[in-house]
Amino acid sequence: MKIFHILGTLMMFTSMFAQQNGSVRGILKDSDQLPLEFVSVYLTSPNDSTKLIAGAITDSSGAFEIKDVPLGNYRLWAQFIGFQTLSKNISLIAGNPFQNLETLVMETDTTLLQGVEVTAQKKLIQKTPQGLIINAEATLSQQGGSAVDLLRNTPTIFVDAEGAVTLRGKAPLILLNGRNSSLTNLENLPASAISKIEIITSPGAQYDASAENGILNIILKKGQQNGTNGAFAIGYGYGAKWRANSSAQINHKTGDFNVAASYDNRYANRTRKANGDRVNYLIPDQYYLTQRRNDDRQERNHNLKLNLDQEYEKSTLGFEWLSAFTDEDNYEALVSTFETQDRDFTSKNRRFSQELRRERVNELALNFERKFNDPEQKLSIGLSSSFIKSKENTDIDTQDLLVDNSPNGDPYLQRTNFNETGNITNFRSDYSQRLGQGTFEGGYKLILRSTDDDFRQQNEVNGIFEDVPQQTGTLNFNEQIHAFYAQHKGPLGKEEISKINYELGLRAEQTNNDGKLVPQGDVIQANYFNLFPSAGLTYRFSETAFLRLGYNRRINRPSLGQLNPFTDITDSLTQRSGNPNLKPELVNAMELNYSKDFQDLGLSAKFFYRSGQDPILAYTVLRPDGVLFTKPENVGSQKTYGLESIFTFSTGPVWKGNLSYTVYQQNIDAGNLAVEAVNQLVSHNFKWINDFSFWQGSKLQLIGVYNSPIATVQGTRVALYYADLAFQQNIWKDRGRVGLIVTDLFDTQESGYTLKTPDFEFTRIFKVDTRAFLITLAYTFGTQFKEELMENRFENN
Repeated sequence: MKIFHILGTLMMFTSMFAQQNGSVRGILKDSDQLPLEFVSVYLTSPNDSTKLIAGAITDSSGAFEIKDVPLGNYRLWAQFIGFQTLSKNISLIAGNPFQNLETLVMETDTTLLQGVEVTAQKKLIQKTPQGLIINAEATLSQQGGSAVDLLRNTPTIFVDAEGAVTLRGKAPLILLNGRNSSLTNLENLPASAISKIEIITSPGAQYDASAENGILNIILKKGQQNGTNGAFAIGYGYGAKWRANSSAQINHKTGDFNVAASYDNRYANRTRKANGDRVNYLIPDQYYLTQRRNDDRQERNHNLKLNLDQEYEKSTLGFEWLSAFTDEDNYEALVSTFETQDRDFTSKNRRFSQELRRERVNELALNFERKFNDPEQKLSIGLSSSFIKSKENTDIDTQDLLVDNSPNGDPYLQRTNFNETGNITNFRSDYSQRLGQGTFEGGYKLILRSTDDDFRQQNEVNGIFEDVPQQTGTLNFNEQIHAFYAQHKGPLGKEEISKINYELGLRAEQTNNDGKLVPQGDVIQANYFNLFPSAGLTYRFSETAFLRLGYNRRINRPSLGQLNPFTDITDSLTQRSGNPNLKPELVNAMELNYSKDFQDLGLSAKFFYRSGQDPILAYTVLRPDGVLFTKPENVGSQKTYGLESIFTFSTGPVWKGNLSYTVYQQNIDAGNLAVEAVNQLVSHNFKWINDFSFWQGSKLQLIGVYNSPIATVQGTRVALYYADLAFQQNIWKDRGRVGLIVTDLFDTQESGYTLKTPDFEFTRIFKVDTRAFLITLAYTFGTQFKEELMENRFENN
């Protein structure tokens, strides 16, 4: 309650500084002088059409009025399906703050009228100088799935079989509605809840310094149409086994108050196979290891979301609550066979694991925004806190086998328990105002992370389970990050004629880490201060073409999972753990971006370079007992440079698409760990997304993906490729839609890795039941903007 009182007082206080405002009114008619109702009319900055100032909707007589507009220069826009977009410059000055534009005529667009439904759909890609904005509603083939499934078919983003997301060969910083969140497992976030994804490859000083390889900012849907409206959807599908989902969304807006709520669930039975083949050069009796694993996984996901927004004059107060429940039961059967160099049988065992995972995440967020008469002046304050509570219990039964697969002796029993309680709290304050010919931005951000992890490994001895001392304990960890930033951006020269814009920023961050491992006594303590400069220079050839050069210095701090020393022994012969001794990686990055849009074509080309010292990468060693043990290490250096390009095209209302292609060279030097641990590889990624509309209200989407091998410290990740096909038809007077989807059309999607060292060679390939046939049905009510509402998404993985 104290927070609400403080923010309420702040709203009242800042309203005292309001200056005189103006208004814009007019009437919109067609070429036959008939009034146009429900036309969207809005004002933007004259130099930036994405910077929305205010707007209105025409009434039954075609009239509109945009009130309470700060004095200044603007560009007015009017948009309506079936008509050409109308725009004109206007000025509101002290001597004439009220503009009456009288009657404006909108011309019919014959192209739009030939395919109204297709033209009304959102474009998949919107280009910005800092990166891309991907409209999630434009992707059909991942209906009913998770955020991971949506990212699989997002241009320039690549996802492996385990759900790991990479951008240009490395993991980006993932934000949720612009904030750090405990919802880091994107498998638990439904794709149906996502409105758009911002891909920021050249972040400025206002972004977290930990965005060392760019940012994925996932923006969730929030209905804000007047009145009461919503949507619901159901889906069912079958691959190797069944999967189903449903979702519902409703919002109500009256005047300055808006409330929105949504619920999503997903149920799935999945299968997965993993084939591992290893050669142990230094262990003669275990020279060859052959592993064959079959998994049967049951998943249950529930997600709730609530939004409350209240506007007061020029201030907005918003509240958001997210809740995610995830249950997963995993049954793994692994058979391991050892042979000598002459292929003589040595030993065999069957390992059965019953793994039960439960995770609960609740997140609360409060946002306040204050606008002033100057469109460039704004104050925003945000406070959020997310809480995670999870547990994972695994019972393991290992049975030795003879060469004919008959049991050999009694089974060996083990069990592991892992419980985590964690919190991430964010506080941020950002302020911007016009300064000279440009805009000044500054702010402060506090990130608090804490976790208490209890882990236990027990082995059965004479019928009693006993703790394994080095694998039983508690990790208590706390992290504080205090960040201040200042940034100035604007034109070089007079704003009216300048074609060159610049950005200069500096971010300062103080990091304090404090952790303790009990009873082992290990201490994690690191306090350090860093400065992170950033700069950008943009030259605009025209309204549709620009060239931008950007530089930024960033940091990659070890995550809590990477620090946790708990060892996963589900596969006793291939184990992995975290490393509490990791230190952060410092990165310098540059990007040269060229973008040009034609009437039906678009081109974006980005040359990028990234150099990191002490990068955190997985490193594997072969122990004398035949166990491959993997944990993250700080290696010497990693350099990546290449070209990322996106080509968009349209042949009219029938065929539209985009092609993204990335080629890059990776140089990894881990000579500090082993002399031979130096790897170089050229990788290339390809995605082709095609949209077809053969008749009104229909859309057919075909997506092809190829991701070549990627370099690791000791080998490569294998190539990944697949195709998805989806069809959607509007029904019930465009209030509903039915979808038919085939994921992984040719059943080719698999992933894995190959490691090669002087001690061993190891290849492991994963194959999930990715090919599935799916049907979805959705219905919207109470709104004319159906494309803004729920797109039901099915799961690819």
